[in-house]
Amino acid sequence: MSLLMPTDPAVLAAAVVDTLVIASDARARHASIFYWERGRSDAQAVVAAVDRVEDADIRRLAATLQADSTDPAVYYELKERLTVARPEPLFRLAWLAECNSRLGFHLGPHYDRSGAAAVPAGALQAMSAGERLPDDAPAPILVVVPFRDQGADGRRLRNLLACLLGLRDQSVPRESYRVVVVESDEVPRWRDPITPYTDHYLFARKPGAFNKSWAVNVGVVNSPGEAELICILDADVLVDRDFVKRNVARFQKPGRMGHLSYRNMWTLDESATCWAIEQRLRRHAAEVDPIELRAFVLRRPPGCCVWVRTSAYHRIGGMDERFEGWGGEDNDFAYRMDTNNAFDSYDDMLLHMYHPPSAVLRDDGEIVNAHIPGLSWRSDAVIGDINRFADGLVEAS
Repeated sequence: MSLLMPTDPAVLAAAVVDTLVIASDARARHASIFYWERGRSDAQAVVAAVDRVEDADIRRLAATLQADSTDPAVYYELKERLTVARPEPLFRLAWLAECNSRLGFHLGPHYDRSGAAAVPAGALQAMSAGERLPDDAPAPILVVVPFRDQGADGRRLRNLLACLLGLRDQSVPRESYRVVVVESDEVPRWRDPITPYTDHYLFARKPGAFNKSWAVNVGVVNSPGEAELICILDADVLVDRDFVKRNVARFQKPGRMGHLSYRNMWTLDESATCWAIEQRLRRHAAEVDPIELRAFVLRRPPGCCVWVRTSAYHRIGGMDERFEGWGGEDNDFAYRMDTNNAFDSYDDMLLHMYHPPSAVLRDDGEIVNAHIPGLSWRSDAVIGDINRFADGLVEAS
């Protein structure tokens, strides 16, 4: 075997079964169409190779797993059979696919494939909103959550409310952090259900494509107070109870200007999302146990949860407001942070709740904002003008 290839057969067996799931389950492509397309050819080579394995039980289990990747019994039995059989040609191809893929897979041994009870947005609205921070409170931490939900199923609103309820349940003093939601849409579609669960609501009118960068800048510039730290948080993230405490503590060491709190993003399926919400919010668990989760794992995505000093944020001109739609804005911000500041990354578990996919690729296979040169946003740019796309219209509560 190559020196770059692990000798542990369990690691190589995991590479096989995870690659088979990623190649065959449409939800892998939904997790990240860009990552999936980049690894497709290597994954398909593993699918073809497993059909050539002499062991009939391995072939049978592989076919069953590819038809339905939600059964832990099949997943772990196939992994065990591969660990014992050690089919070296298949292992080589699977390790090649694993090393060139930014998609992984997790299936907890106690995942309930029959499905957890649904959690609609209305069920979360019935939960206590908790204490809301007054605008005149001098909170040193600002959490900015950009948001839009134009879907008929309300899943993004459900996710936002779960995110906000998780932020209300933190192990640090309530007065130490302020949460602002910036809803950017044609109308303030969800202002009434959102407002009780956030400290400050901003409506930033913008028809057409969602502009995350502008929405975040709006939140940073137009929120009350003078925060020392900014957290840019995706509305689909379910945070644990020590989320704020742990990330603030990281700034207590010299030279820390910003960081990503995670390395991998766990994109949960709908059933796992409902189970995680149940555990974290209804049963008041401090964190969610991955033993019952199912997720496609995005490796090193750059922008789901970013913490920065306010001074560092303004030093680089905030986020690049030229980005429209989904794709590239988080990479660009991370590149500019890393170029101009001491920018770290940590390995916290980051749970991304399910919603229908929104990202698309251009006809040439590139992301929609590929035409914008990286690192080209001016640091002296005027950012966060809430009236940029709607003259004279400012709504806050």
